[in-house]
Amino acid sequence: MTKNTTEPGYKAVLVREETKLKLQALGRVLPNRNLFLERRLATAAIEYCLNDGTARQAMLDLVCHIVMRDLETAETPGP
Repeated sequence: MTKNTTEPGYKAVLVREETKLKLQALGRVLPNRNLFLERRLATAAIEYCLNDGTARQAMLDLVCHIVMRDLETAETPGP
């Protein structure tokens, strides 16, 4: 059975597994964990990159590294 994780006003976004783990680790060390829920941290990070020109360019520069990780993952045989 799948757990319902739908939140009003939110839509699913796929991120790499290591990114999700980093996001979860960040959420665990922040004070007031109810305020800094994973979905809010992810939304804030994306909004920041979309709204700040310098952050947006840094994000776009990082995309080529993420493509390389995607290709490496795709070439690695599964269990």
